[in-house]
Amino acid sequence: MRIVDLSMTVEECDSAPFAPDEKYFKLKPIIRWEDKGFVSNTVQMTVHVGTHIDSPHHFFRDKPSIEQLPLEPMMGKAVILDLTDKGVARASITTADMVEAEQKLNRQGVEIHEGGMLLLRTDWPKGHDTTDPKWWNDSPYLTREAAQWLVDKRPAVVGFDFAQEEKGADYQQADQILDSAMRVHRTILPRVIFQIENLINLDQIGPTAQIVALPVKWKTESAPARVIAILDN
Repeated sequence: MRIVDLSMTVEECDSAPFAPDEKYFKLKPIIRWEDKGFVSNTVQMTVHVGTHIDSPHHFFRDKPSIEQLPLEPMMGKAVILDLTDKGVARASITTADMVEAEQKLNRQGVEIHEGGMLLLRTDWPKGHDTTDPKWWNDSPYLTREAAQWLVDKRPAVVGFDFAQEEKGADYQQADQILDSAMRVHRTILPRVIFQIENLINLDQIGPTAQIVALPVKWKTESAPARVIAILDN
């Protein structure tokens, strides 16, 4: 058995590229090594830091939030759509790209089944960092039509290794995203149990893998998660 960590390491960072006025992940020491011989900190952070899970409540008030999500979909077989040809700056991922990636899976004997996990791999994390505005500004993205294709496959869970929100007339730079329509989120979140953002290392797990994706049990719309893949070899 081999375990692959699909989660980002989060380090101290003052602000989020998508919300410069927010604390992304900021430590405040309570006890220092030199004072007591041990260390303890508090944290001010966005719940969207690093690898995290978005519940439908993120965009839909009456939908479940993190602490209400069922546990069963957090563990299971994932199918990985290879979109690495689109892992370049500002690449638009279209419905045709999704169809081509599914056909590639089919040629390997892999089918997309309803109710499973469906992860989208571009390898965008290689050489990039979510604390760098380029992660957001230059990331590949889904068109709304591609997002609709995704949910039409009826997965329980979807996940991404790129900033999936569609760039367009109402959103070009990271600090504009909160004022945009965020059409991709609004297309996906009412149709899935949850989505996983900011995955890494999808190149290490092949077209399928057993996945564990556990968010901390917070009464919030989103929460940090440790996501791992469990492989037979």
